[in-house]
Amino acid sequence: MHNVRVKEAKDSPIRDKVVVITGASSGIGKAVSLALADHKPKLVIVARRKKKLMQTAKDLRRLGLKVLPITADVRDSEDRNRIIDFSITAFGSIDVFINNAGLGKVNLFLEQPEEEINELIDTNIVSLIKLTQKAAKVMKEQGHGHIINLSSTLVMLPTYPFAVYSATKSAVKTFDDCIREEMLEHGILVSTVLPGPYNTEFNKVANIGKASFKGYKVAKLAQEIVKLILKPKENLILPKMFRPLIWITKHSKKFKKKVVSGIASQIIAGKHVTDRELTSEKEVVEAELQIVTS
Repeated sequence: MHNVRVKEAKDSPIRDKVVVITGASSGIGKAVSLALADHKPKLVIVARRKKKLMQTAKDLRRLGLKVLPITADVRDSEDRNRIIDFSITAFGSIDVFINNAGLGKVNLFLEQPEEEINELIDTNIVSLIKLTQKAAKVMKEQGHGHIINLSSTLVMLPTYPFAVYSATKSAVKTFDDCIREEMLEHGILVSTVLPGPYNTEFNKVANIGKASFKGYKVAKLAQEIVKLILKPKENLILPKMFRPLIWITKHSKKFKKKVVSGIASQIIAGKHVTDRELTSEKEVVEAELQIVTS
């Protein structure tokens, strides 16, 4: 097996290519970085959580990869500049740029705080657009490159508890469709990944940790994204079983309404359970504090 992997790395078209991945300390970003190990690219991994990021870098170095970890917040203008500048300084180019950093927040729109709306828009679309432009300018100078932006299957199956999140991910898809031809003139490919529910920290961050819908193995998604890097195409919808579902909902409004309503009900149910648990935990902490201070 080791000899096969050595041969695969030696023959890989992305061996020693520079791949930048944002949101790489956990979830999809970390899974993709690990899935790339057999191909031996040079990796730039970016995330806000320094401790988790450094652990990911350590894991990758054990696998024989050259890694540059950058602790940064993609919403910060100076941090965005550092991501690009440090990548060029360390490795001399940017061959693949994966805009994976993002987050979801489940909430009824009329109850959603303005700061939460801002956070979703700034993280999921504004930062992505600005980083795409910065990376694309580098790639234009090189005459080649591949930009991969993370969207969501909720673009095709939008649900009301995720209104703002779905809107930001729809914007990612539209943005990619708009720039694709322009980028191609400079030798830059643009791909959009539209994942369904995978086993990551997404549910916890989105406050639906107890949602009952199935979460798929993120390692399988990561392998498919590696295949996308090796053999680029415009859109990647995963898991594959979602493709016929999306096709049917596109051609049947009645079926689409049923599917979307079902997804929304599960999300809301998960949120209610999580909210109750958080309330109980808060009450326990407050009770313990009263005991200590009494």
